[in-house]
Amino acid sequence: MQKLQQKEDFTPEQIDEFQSGADDFFSKWLDLVGYDGLTNYIHMLGAGHIRYYLVKWKNLNRFQNQGWEAYNAMITAFWHHRTKKRGGKDRLSRSKIKPIAQWILRLMLWQTGAAQEYFRSLEQDDNLGDNNDDDESNDE
Repeated sequence: MQKLQQKEDFTPEQIDEFQSGADDFFSKWLDLVGYDGLTNYIHMLGAGHIRYYLVKWKNLNRFQNQGWEAYNAMITAFWHHRTKKRGGKDRLSRSKIKPIAQWILRLMLWQTGAAQEYFRSLEQDDNLGDNNDDDESNDE
């Protein structure tokens, strides 16, 4: 896995060398733990998905998933600390997905800057409206 962290593009020879090592590891891993030990990452190595992406993009360093892992940690914390354990009186208030989806949406809107742009556009519209009202009152 350390080889995948290199910042330089892989050559075709390096990609083949990587996959050969991944195949050896995958075979030994299955012998050791069987299919019960087959995680998503192990599957990606053994099935050749990593090799496919290396051939396509030459380097995976730019596609790190640390941001998604951080979101996953926040969602897990939200799930365990902020959702209702037993739900409300009616079925609709028992949803644990709805508050998480609303929270993620708010978080993403602010982190991408979309929320700031939305509120700035409202301020500009209000400022334009205020100026127009002043102009109309001066005309009378």
